[in-house]
Amino acid sequence: MTTFTMGRTSAIGALALCLFLAGCKTSAPKSGAKTPKVDQFFARWDHADSPGAAVVVVKNGAVVYQHGYGSANLESRVPITPQTAFDAASVAKQFTGLSIAMLIEQGKLSLDDDIRKHRRDVPDFGHTITIRHLLYHTSGLRDWPETLGLSGFGDGAIITLDTTLEMVRRQQELDFVPGEEQQYCNTSYNLLAAAIAKVSGKSFREWTDANLFEPLGMKHTHFCEDPTKLIPNRAESYSPAGEKKYNRNLSELAAQGSSSLFITAEDMGKWLINFQTERVGGRNAFGRMYEPGKLNGGKKLDFNYGFGVVLGDYHGARMISHGGAWAGYRSFVLHIPEKQFGVAILSNTSDMREAGIATKIADLYLGHSSPAKKPAAPATNSIAAGKIEPTLWDAYLGTYRLGSGWLLEITREGDHLNAQATHEDKFKMTPVSDTTFFVQAYGASVEFVRSKSGPTTHLLYKGIRAPRLELSKPTPTSLQVYVGDYWSEELRVAYRVEIRDGELGGRDRSGTWVRLLPTGPDRFDLDQGHASVQFTRNAASEITELKFSGGRIRNIRFLRSALPRPEKGSVVSASQ
Repeated sequence: MTTFTMGRTSAIGALALCLFLAGCKTSAPKSGAKTPKVDQFFARWDHADSPGAAVVVVKNGAVVYQHGYGSANLESRVPITPQTAFDAASVAKQFTGLSIAMLIEQGKLSLDDDIRKHRRDVPDFGHTITIRHLLYHTSGLRDWPETLGLSGFGDGAIITLDTTLEMVRRQQELDFVPGEEQQYCNTSYNLLAAAIAKVSGKSFREWTDANLFEPLGMKHTHFCEDPTKLIPNRAESYSPAGEKKYNRNLSELAAQGSSSLFITAEDMGKWLINFQTERVGGRNAFGRMYEPGKLNGGKKLDFNYGFGVVLGDYHGARMISHGGAWAGYRSFVLHIPEKQFGVAILSNTSDMREAGIATKIADLYLGHSSPAKKPAAPATNSIAAGKIEPTLWDAYLGTYRLGSGWLLEITREGDHLNAQATHEDKFKMTPVSDTTFFVQAYGASVEFVRSKSGPTTHLLYKGIRAPRLELSKPTPTSLQVYVGDYWSEELRVAYRVEIRDGELGGRDRSGTWVRLLPTGPDRFDLDQGHASVQFTRNAASEITELKFSGGRIRNIRFLRSALPRPEKGSVVSASQ
């Protein structure tokens, strides 16, 4: 689960892709020929006791730079090189997208094919899910990382293509009608991989090996089918654990189609060059990849997406990009076809800001300077103290909901207000007007908005409209009605809701206590992660079920159940 903080912007995953033109020759310079202007962006990680990254830059049809920084394995201090293999995570979607485009050109698939034409094990949800819906993230299927996490698949659990397909088989209802909304969904690309296997008569790995990687000479690239198999020159993944310290992140993932692509920077250079030559795939297939999707009725998508690629803009030129994040792996690829330029970064540390670095490298090679950051608002009043009306401040006190599990409490201490977000310290708010306050710790302002009749309705923070919650403090007696066991037939898992220290909550699959924060009638946010719970009552006002929703999953049902409990003194088996 992800904890959202006031001081940082959450990124949903990682989107993006790489497309670019490439050229004819792949005469890459030796990795030892350093380019200081590029190397400066990786200086922080360019040490033997740090994880790092590999970068490849393509311009005018050839690889013009590739290099490695840091260590692939901190225990053995194996250095990262352009030949180091990384899990590229969601960057893999572009490979699936081109595969689908090629099969459409061969007449083996159609954008409007019902997925059940090729995968009969997909449930009949009462609405047709097409190949088009899967490509553009408009299917309504649940995203597997959150769903499987709720099912009990923790960090390091083995997850394969079959695991995600079984999850789909058990799904009981869609999050929304296909084509009505867009919600980034890894599961959709797993189904695309399964459809490719069905129509081709080969496994997804076999098809991509034979039709993509081998023709391009990408000898060190493959989709992982078995996470227990050894991968030569593989980089382990890490996350920071204090000053110059790192923890190893476990990954046993083989979710083909959406991720689990192991690739080197050297091979990524060959892939980028093919986006210009179109030698593998062909012009028509690549043309399909760049076609933006639409919602029902021709409405625009929330994020402009093609066949596994994000369609964007770079100083007025078309840009294709995609990012990836899994365990401690981070990756980003961008392409500017009109400039015949592309760059890819493959990293094994979660503190790499790969998208920003890739953009800076593009600016460096293409002669653009990044826009200067706007100075932060002053930490002192910008209006005379006499113009501020502290008597208005009491109207701002209360709790505001910035997002699921992300609440902001506004309190007053003497002559100033304080802001305290979930899991954060309390920070002083400095008034800059009667309605706007600057919070130095956030580097941003908070603006309160009142209705015509007077009461404060919401606040504005970094583009977020956070409603004020009208809550009465719950008592143990009022919370008791929610206590009990809840079973999800879809996930085949049960959770127990309890009261501890006067607060409602429960333990997640790792045993961590998670509080339920009241946000409305029978509605609670989890204090960890982007998730919420809505309890349902019957005609007699009895709680009968709860519905769990997260960032990319909605209304997974848990029926209230009387589950057996061991008697005192009895031995509890590991399975209980």
